[in-house]
Amino acid sequence: MRKSDLAVNHRVLDDAIIRYRSFMEKIIAAQRVINTVSEKRDIAESVLLRLLANWEAFVDEQLVDSINIDTSKLSDFLGISIPANLSKNMCEAILFSGGYRDFPSYGSLKGFSKKILPDSSNPFIHVHSSRTSAIDEMYKIRNYLAHYSSAAWRGLMRMYRDRYKYERFIEPGRFLLGNGGEMLWHYFDMLEAASQDMKDWYAI
Repeated sequence: MRKSDLAVNHRVLDDAIIRYRSFMEKIIAAQRVINTVSEKRDIAESVLLRLLANWEAFVDEQLVDSINIDTSKLSDFLGISIPANLSKNMCEAILFSGGYRDFPSYGSLKGFSKKILPDSSNPFIHVHSSRTSAIDEMYKIRNYLAHYSSAAWRGLMRMYRDRYKYERFIEPGRFLLGNGGEMLWHYFDMLEAASQDMKDWYAI
């Protein structure tokens, strides 16, 4: 497998971004079947969860394929000798033998990728900080929607206050669809741009 082969993994993610963007454009414009603001906000929250699920599946695939290309640093990380040419299934088993890997922020993903991949084989370090910041915001929203816990509430409220100067908590659907869906479209754009950043690196 070559670095350029990693671009194949982007098809599913890119297609999902396009599909859900088109879906939300129809939802926001709808006046008949889905005509209340609260329904549209609920759907926007659901779409954000689906977008991040597609992102996480993409990340797992990229990690596996990246170490399939270059195992040199993985050997150091694990402290064992690893053959240079592992099968994809073996790479997946090594990475996820302990179960699901959770990356609560882009920083944690980037930090882990730097432990197992040399910079010359690491697509995750080539994503611009403006994209990674937006992805982190999406994770905070996702955590709140998934748990409704006080800790998740505080994390999201901290983001609202520090980044957007909000003094009061608002539900994510309202945040996403405010000002014509400004933040929702921003998150679509940032995921799309993150994917493009990696694809631009493959072409170098």
